[in-house]
Amino acid sequence: MQVYQGAKASPGLVMGPVRRLRHSGPGLERVVQTPGREQALLNAAVVLAKDELRLLEEAAEGTDKDIFLFQQVMLDDPGLNREIASYIAAGAGAAPAVERAAQLYAGRIEAAEDEYIRQRAADVLDACRRVVNILDGRPRTPLRLETPCILVSECIYPSDIVSIGRGMLLGVACAEGSEQSHASIIARTMGIPAVVQLGDDFLNENCAGGAVLDADNGRLILEPDETVRKDAQRRIVGSSILKKRLAALGAGPCRTRDGAHVALLASCSGPEDVELAMQAGAEGVGLLRSEFSIMAGRIPGEEEQYYFYLSCLQAAGGKPVTVRTFDIGADKSVPGLTEDSPNPALGMRGLRMSLAHPQMFEEQLCALLRAGARGPLRVSIPMVSCPEDWLRAMEHVERARRSLRRRGLVFNEEMEFGCMVETPSAALLAGDILAAGCKFLVVGTNDLVQYTYAADRLDGRFSDYFSSRSPAVHRLVGLVIDAAGEAGAPVCICGVHAGSPNQVVRYARQGVRCFSIEAASLLQVKARLLEEDLTAPAAD
Repeated sequence: MQVYQGAKASPGLVMGPVRRLRHSGPGLERVVQTPGREQALLNAAVVLAKDELRLLEEAAEGTDKDIFLFQQVMLDDPGLNREIASYIAAGAGAAPAVERAAQLYAGRIEAAEDEYIRQRAADVLDACRRVVNILDGRPRTPLRLETPCILVSECIYPSDIVSIGRGMLLGVACAEGSEQSHASIIARTMGIPAVVQLGDDFLNENCAGGAVLDADNGRLILEPDETVRKDAQRRIVGSSILKKRLAALGAGPCRTRDGAHVALLASCSGPEDVELAMQAGAEGVGLLRSEFSIMAGRIPGEEEQYYFYLSCLQAAGGKPVTVRTFDIGADKSVPGLTEDSPNPALGMRGLRMSLAHPQMFEEQLCALLRAGARGPLRVSIPMVSCPEDWLRAMEHVERARRSLRRRGLVFNEEMEFGCMVETPSAALLAGDILAAGCKFLVVGTNDLVQYTYAADRLDGRFSDYFSSRSPAVHRLVGLVIDAAGEAGAPVCICGVHAGSPNQVVRYARQGVRCFSIEAASLLQVKARLLEEDLTAPAAD
């Protein structure tokens, strides 16, 4: 018996036979022809690859379709194609040119600060791998499994999972990978346990005796003994019972024992997260982090953003979505846009960055206003510290509206705009900001704790400030609640405090009736609220 420790990518526990997946295989001998001929072969291979990706898109479900649509778009990316063409012009064959360009292009994405962006590199490699296999004449038929099994490989791509029939894939174990990769997201969507970052050693082990994949604890056990097998069987049965209970819990509204309705929304980064949150019973999206749509260190144009927001609305299935405009800066850098600063959290970030780049800001606002005509969407502005900040932001909103009118495009004239409360000044001036026209408030507790206690949220030495009761923050939130009550405006709490059942109960007792929570914590918070009586004295 061999035990390998990795990282959880998709929860669950399964036991069964193991199947090794190898992405490389024998192909045609590579013979380099003239650059013109190689470019023609490449063009034909790209057309065929896009046709195959369209078939995978049709076979996928929900927002998983967007992953294969993204891969199709990547094959048309001008930067990637220029890179490939330059290698071919220099005398390289089409296949090695694609391989080299893909590695360089993926490397640039992997250099990004944000984890979600870095993991899009796997999608570039997946799409380009398909083109190379076509050029090399490798078979691309879907992997056929005769019996349900656990798939093991160096890495797993989205197409690997989608091409295998449902019910045949028990779990996934990878030597590399990340929980933020699209393959991991698809695994979570499909309820397939997955473990990544197991290292290469396990790939060379004998797997004839099968394996136990304990994705809840990020563990792979090869050739398990009888004791481990019996324990796994017991836990699998118990997990099945628990899933049925949680499914029933997520179906109904969240009402405390005294009858108070508490809206539990989700904090998301893209359509995949939105769909998972809806499955967990979220009543909508309270915070969509729009900056995570930035790919490869570039700001997407209006049209690309418009379709991104539409895909999030579609994933929400008619439930409301609140989009935060780009919160770039601090720990979220974009090459060519953000700059090094000795105090990045105190400098150009959020609205300040948007105001410094008005064209970028107004393109995003145009995309949001257009998407708002297609579903229940509203917009929150980050890092508004005073009424003057809010009024400057609204000037750009009006410019975006005028631009859309000139172009004759349909948009939501009545879209609601609110702001994030992330600084003590915003909490103290909440009433003035609301009087200036702000329609709702979203309290971002991560930054509010950071700025209230002067505790860098990225420095683990100060984590106690974020996990404690934070009485100073609760007093500031009390001021926000009072100001919102006088103005008749709704308040939503998001961030680290929204994921803590104890903190949620404290805020609910202060009068907050809306929270935006990561999907993984939603049911835990809901279970606590269902047992709580907000009219009863608080327990010490």
